[in-house]
Amino acid sequence: MTAPSEIIAPDHRTRAEVRRGKVGIGFKLLYAGGAVGDGITNTALSLFLLFYLTSVCGLSGTVAGAALLLGLVIDAIADPVIGLLSDNTRSRFGRRLPYIVLSTLPLALAFGLLFSVPAGLSEGSVAAYVIACGLALRLGMSFFTLPFVSVGAEVTDNYDDRSSIVSFRVTFTMIGTFLAIALGLGVFMTGPDGLMDRAAYAAFGWTGAAVIVIGGVSAALATRSVLPRLHLAEPGSGFAPGRFLREILGIFRSRSFIILFIGTVAFCVGQGMASAMAIHLNHYFWKLPASAVQLILLGLAVGPFIGAPLTVLLARFLDKKPLAILFFLVFILSQLWPPLAAIAGLMPADPGVLVPVLLTNSLVTGLSLIGGAICAQSMMADAADEYEFLFGARREGLFYAGLSFATKASSGVGGFLAGVALDLIHFPAQGAGQADAPLSQATRIGLGLLAGPVPALITLLGVIAVLFYSLGRDKHRAIVAELEHRRSTPSPGASAEILPEA
Repeated sequence: MTAPSEIIAPDHRTRAEVRRGKVGIGFKLLYAGGAVGDGITNTALSLFLLFYLTSVCGLSGTVAGAALLLGLVIDAIADPVIGLLSDNTRSRFGRRLPYIVLSTLPLALAFGLLFSVPAGLSEGSVAAYVIACGLALRLGMSFFTLPFVSVGAEVTDNYDDRSSIVSFRVTFTMIGTFLAIALGLGVFMTGPDGLMDRAAYAAFGWTGAAVIVIGGVSAALATRSVLPRLHLAEPGSGFAPGRFLREILGIFRSRSFIILFIGTVAFCVGQGMASAMAIHLNHYFWKLPASAVQLILLGLAVGPFIGAPLTVLLARFLDKKPLAILFFLVFILSQLWPPLAAIAGLMPADPGVLVPVLLTNSLVTGLSLIGGAICAQSMMADAADEYEFLFGARREGLFYAGLSFATKASSGVGGFLAGVALDLIHFPAQGAGQADAPLSQATRIGLGLLAGPVPALITLLGVIAVLFYSLGRDKHRAIVAELEHRRSTPSPGASAEILPEA
C-alpha cells in the first residue's frame, strides 16, 4: 500500500510517478542559477587565493598552503555530518531547502572577508585570519552545496534528464567561473598595479559575495518549486551520533561510489595543484601580460559553453562511462603538452602566435573538462539509486558529502603541494608594491613541469579508476523499475534482483 505522504497529485499520482517524468526548462534555469555562486567561489579560491596570499600579502608558499589545507581538512571532515543531517531532516520545507536558505548569507560574508586581509598583520596573524575566514567559507559552502546538488539528483529518476540537469548546473557553474575571471582580471585588477593591487582583491571579494547571495536566492526558489517531487526523510529518521560512523562506512559498501570517490581524489589532487599555480604559470612561465592571461583563462571558461550541449548530444549515443573517459583523456592531453613543448623549445616565442595557441588549447581544456564533469556527476546520481536498491536507504546527501570530502581534502592537498612546490623550486616570495623578481631558468622549468605535466599525470590515475565503473543505462533502468515497484508494494526483507550489466 502506498503511504499517504507519497501521494502528491489530485489524480493520486505518487512522488515516484511524478519523478519518472522530466522537469521543465524553467526549473533547470532557476536551479542552475544557484551554481553561479559556486563557480565564482571555487574559481576565486583555486585561481586567485594562493597568488593573493603569496605575492600580495607576502606569505611563504608553504605557510599559505598549510593555512588553506588546515581549513579544508576540518571542513572535509564536517561534510559527512552535513550530508547526513540533510538526508535525515524532517521539516515542512523538506530535507534540503532549510540548509540552502540559512547558509547563503554566512557564505557570502566569509567570501568577502577572505579577500579583505587587513594590511600590517604579522605572518602568523595573516595565517590565523585566513584559516578562520577560510573555514567559515568552506563550511558555508558545504551547508549550501550538499543539499543543493542533492536536489538535482533526486528531482527526477529519468536517466537522460539527470544528465541534462547536471549540464545546466555545470554550465552555470562555468558562468560563475567566467564572472570570477572577468571581474578579477577584466575589472578590478586592471589598474597600474594589476594583480599586485591589494585593494582590488577586496572589491573583487565583496562583488563576488553579492553574486553568491543572488545565486542562493535562485536555488532556494527552484527547490521550493519542486518540493512535491523530492524524497522525504525516512520515518523515525534524524541525526543520531551513535549511528554516524555506521552511516559513513555504509556508503563504502557501494562499489560504484568507491570508484567515483577514488577518481575524484586523483582528479582533485592534480587539479588542485594545477589551479593554485595557474596564474603563476601564465604570469611567470609564459610571461604573458594580464590582458593575455585574462583571455586565456576566459577561454577556459568559454569552452564549457560548447562542451555542455555537445555532451548532452553525445550522451544520446554513448553511455556515461566511455564518454567521461574520452573527455578526461582529452583534458589530460591538453594540460600536458604545452609546458613540455615550451621546455623543448617547440613553442613560438612571439606572443602574437603564442597567445592564440594557448587560447585554442584553453578552449579545448574547458570543453573536455565540462564534458567529463557532467558525466561523472550524473554517474554519482545513478549510484545513489543503486545504493537504495541494494541497501534500502536514500543517501544522496551523504554520497555528495563523500564526494565533497574527496574534493576538498584532495584539492587542499593539491594546493598544499603547490605551495611546497613553489618553495622547492625557489620561487621568490614577494609582497604588494614590489616588482616581480626574475626567475632562474631552473625555477622556470620547474614551474612549467609542476603546473602542467605533473597534475595531468596525477589526474590520469582517476581515469584508470573509472574504467572499473559498471553502472550503465540498462542496469540503471532496471534498478529504477524495481525501486518504483518496492515503493508501491513494500516488501521488507525482499532480496535484490540480478540486474543486467552495463
